[in-house]
Amino acid sequence: MAPPSEPAPQRCSRCGAGFAEEDPYCPSCGADAATTLLPAPTTGVRYAGRSVRCAAYLMDVAVMIVPAFPLSIAGILLGVSAVITVVVPLAFLAVWLWLQICLALTGQSLGKSMLGLRLVNLDHRPPGFGPTVLRSLVFVATLGLAALPLPGLHDRVSGLRVIDVAAGANPLGSPTRAKLRRAHP
Repeated sequence: MAPPSEPAPQRCSRCGAGFAEEDPYCPSCGADAATTLLPAPTTGVRYAGRSVRCAAYLMDVAVMIVPAFPLSIAGILLGVSAVITVVVPLAFLAVWLWLQICLALTGQSLGKSMLGLRLVNLDHRPPGFGPTVLRSLVFVATLGLAALPLPGLHDRVSGLRVIDVAAGANPLGSPTRAKLRRAHP
């Protein structure tokens, strides 16, 4: 007689941490288990292609550049060079840091969210702050060449993957519909 099979591991949709079905709260983030308990993904996860990843990256770069334009124009009109040499780079860095925090907690930046992509670790959980910063630094250090093979060098070094949650399973929540593209399963 075969031993009874154990129930499938459960994951929190907010943070991705595994926990027992009888636990009232996620032991990692404290979310109510009744609303965030999801079965761990087993099939249907699809990795994102190069073109949609590139489009999401360009959207994120646009988000990082947006604060620079009005600040640069104000610095030029007012004749204050410190605005251009100090404030603009700090604004760029602040937006980059905000994007890294969003990626670490949810696996999605603005560009990834609009195109139905999600960054996850190898266990299909949210990536965390350290791996997202490492991934970004490797990408910048290689001048973007790290992204040429799939998965990219920056993904392999950081232990992260970009998945297409519009065309495949979404391990961190309900199915996602991309706002700016049609995904074909």
